Amino acid sequence: MARALTIAFGTAALSAVVVPSAMAQQQPAADAPIQRVEITGSSIKRIAAEGALPVTVVNAAAIKASGVTSAADLVKRLVATQGGMGESGAVGGGSFGFSGISIHNVGETRTLVLLNGKRLALFGGQNLTGFAAGFDLNSIPLSAIERVEMLTDGASALYGADAIAGVVNFITKRNSTEGDVTIGFSNPADGAQEKRLSASKGFGSLDEDGFNVMMTFGHDERTKLKSGDRDFAKTGKVKFSANGKQYQKQQFSASPIPANATDDLGQLINPYQKKNGSCPTQTFRVTEPYNDGTGLVDDYCGYDFVGDLEIFPERKRDSFMSSLTAKLGSQEVFADVLLSRTSQVSRIAPVPGSISIDAGTPLHDKYLLPLGITQDSLAYYRLYDMGKRTSSDKADFVSIVGGIRGEVMGWDYNAAYNFSESKVKGSISGYPGARAVRALTGSGLLDPFVGPGQQSAAALEAIKGAAYSGYFDGGESKLQSLSVNGSRALAQLQGGSMMLGVGASVSRENFSSKPSLFSQGKLADPVKGTLCGGALLCDKRFGDAADALPYEAGRTSKGVFGELIMPVLKTLELGAALRLDDFSDFDSATTAKASFRWTPVPTVMVRGSVGNGFHAPTVPQVNALLQGYGVTSEKYKCTPELQAVATANNAICQSGNRQYDKLAGGNPELKAEKSKQATFGLRFEPMAALSMGADLWHVQIRDTFGQLTEDVVFANPAKYADSWGSKVDVGTGKNYLAFLADNKNLGNAYYTGVDIDITGRLKTGFGQLTSQLNVTHMLRERSQLLKDGEYYSAVGNFADLGTVTFRTQGRLVTTLKTGNWTNTLGLNFKSGYKDQATSVEVLDASGVVTGTEKIRMEVGYFSTWDWQTLWTPSKSWSISAGALNLFDRDPPFVPSTSGGNRGQQFGYDDRYYDSRGRTLYANASYKF
Repeated sequence: MARALTIAFGTAALSAVVVPSAMAQQQPAADAPIQRVEITGSSIKRIAAEGALPVTVVNAAAIKASGVTSAADLVKRLVATQGGMGESGAVGGGSFGFSGISIHNVGETRTLVLLNGKRLALFGGQNLTGFAAGFDLNSIPLSAIERVEMLTDGASALYGADAIAGVVNFITKRNSTEGDVTIGFSNPADGAQEKRLSASKGFGSLDEDGFNVMMTFGHDERTKLKSGDRDFAKTGKVKFSANGKQYQKQQFSASPIPANATDDLGQLINPYQKKNGSCPTQTFRVTEPYNDGTGLVDDYCGYDFVGDLEIFPERKRDSFMSSLTAKLGSQEVFADVLLSRTSQVSRIAPVPGSISIDAGTPLHDKYLLPLGITQDSLAYYRLYDMGKRTSSDKADFVSIVGGIRGEVMGWDYNAAYNFSESKVKGSISGYPGARAVRALTGSGLLDPFVGPGQQSAAALEAIKGAAYSGYFDGGESKLQSLSVNGSRALAQLQGGSMMLGVGASVSRENFSSKPSLFSQGKLADPVKGTLCGGALLCDKRFGDAADALPYEAGRTSKGVFGELIMPVLKTLELGAALRLDDFSDFDSATTAKASFRWTPVPTVMVRGSVGNGFHAPTVPQVNALLQGYGVTSEKYKCTPELQAVATANNAICQSGNRQYDKLAGGNPELKAEKSKQATFGLRFEPMAALSMGADLWHVQIRDTFGQLTEDVVFANPAKYADSWGSKVDVGTGKNYLAFLADNKNLGNAYYTGVDIDITGRLKTGFGQLTSQLNVTHMLRERSQLLKDGEYYSAVGNFADLGTVTFRTQGRLVTTLKTGNWTNTLGLNFKSGYKDQATSVEVLDASGVVTGTEKIRMEVGYFSTWDWQTLWTPSKSWSISAGALNLFDRDPPFVPSTSGGNRGQQFGYDDRYYDSRGRTLYANASYKF
């Protein structure tokens, strides 16, 4: 922060030397009509100017200068946003490719996304824990965006009380006859290359022809990026230095090829390693204590699945948007239609799982009996010959808005019907049924103790025939609403007209979970689609005991609101808003906001607000049925404490260091979150060449809902006795202990920070120089994991909350415009943090493991530079070229692996750092 502030203040100081101190803002001509516009965060149309609430506006020119190619990448550049889900989280994360936005890391579900001021359906792939219960930014075509307005103060009276973190409003092009065709290409090294094409054209003049139609089409494609093409991500075995010592971290799976197996003491061994003296290809030797206090040691081979990952998925997107505006007498009718489709493919390592090897069977006698194993055993195996597990996700989004607006009897009004729908379909390949694999083993065809490609021809054919390929899971989310709002002047006060805004709305929200029969565990033969029942036993996905359950649920909400803007003096404006909401499945809510704007002198403005909010849990969080929900992200040992919990649940622990099944479901007893928000801001413009401001903000929430993180629960199993259950493994028939990640009201949360912006302008002999700095600095963040429990903080700290909130992050952009050339240099920076406590191996000077140690890495300050050159040789043509991450900085190394919304990548945290590296790009646009 200090580095960036020094640069920015230097630019501002230089501007102050050259430019006269008199305010040079242009005033409109005396006979020019005053245009009133709707500003995000208010229902009242007014003259566009700085208001009482902090609104950041990013226009089309700034979007183009940023070099970003999608709405998802754009919002990541807004320094007030952090903690949103990114596309790379789909790599083993089951996110269906969702990309979300979270203001100030308060949460995606508490950040309201609008399109032209209208609500949008939540993501159809949202799950029952509330994950991805936001709007998918992939549905917004960047080529159609005129500007983005971000309100960093929540609980807007116009849009609904659930906007606790704030509002992001995407405003599209309209009322233009201009045409534009743009092509572009982005080229990171070795993968994730993008090609894109967009076209837009407007027809008709609203003033001359009485109508305007604006249409925009966009298409882009991106290739995959493999982990092996990045040195920092290519393996799960990494040696590193920290705290003056040498360490080694091994991220692996206990299911390799050839398989590991349990011996008569329950220890994990590898028959191949016992016979040959070394572990097979793409594995490494793992030795670790068995149950603490027993003295037993697991000695087996861990599979390096990290080398199989595609760390950035391939993607295709298509979008079409059309906006119609037509005059109907003195009124306007309007209609907006958005259609978009995002297709994404992510691949991870071949499927792992466990297979029962009974004593006396040919496999047992051939491989295990010679090693002294006389009892039944479990083989932990990776079905490598079936190929990588592939998720092919398709998300379709539709938004249709129609209405009428205008002025009647002094009222500016807007009445509209809004329909939007998000459909998500997730298909898979590379997965068999657990019973199908068990049948393969029992038939003698499948041999889990041989290497890749060494099965018999008949076995390879049987493996191919057992592979399921097709639809697996998905969902649909719909939103329908009718709304009407209006505003007018009531009286003339000393500072101007007192304005009133009122409105009402009724909405219906529906969500349908649509798992396939295979996902539900209702098929005896997933490949053939044979239903189970009677003698035909049900099968589930090999290595994953999750069994989704279909359900449908919805809610109706009604709301009315009123808002007053009162310029009581020429220097003082007061505002007040009140909203009443009624939910069909929750209590009614009353929310309010008060605000002020004071300009004691023309160069200074002071503003502030205080309000409250109400956020009901999502429909799935309340109504979903208890079901299997995948596996833990981290592996855990069966300690004596964990064994005691397993015994209490009539279950058994996993052998060795293993992942555990998860259970989750809705909770009808959840209470709504209730919040209080406040902002206090100061803007100072001592001269036309210098503008600066700071907004202090605070959010506090009670009865927050979420789930206990797995690392917290596993660290103290007895303390969280109600966070456990059990799950029967279809492949082995054993009832294992399972982690219950159910929805809870966790307690209170507090967030406080300051948003800073400084802009300096300078006319030089080389052209117009502009430098802008935006910084968000977190002062406090504290959350409870249990009601009345202790508080934890994620500010600069990856520990108990499963996430990191960066203390400081910002962006400094300097632009030099010379004739028809514009050059832009950008600096992106964020402070460091303390990584999660992670168990690593200690190495001596010769690289030999001498023991294990739990460490917390210090992750340092991180910054990247961007560059762009824009050439506009004529009014019709513009060509830009540049580089993102100009100096090709790798993400900082982190040994931790768990954390919410995190993919399977290792060696860096994909939630906070981009694996694509330096990205060269070029765009060409032709306007007509």
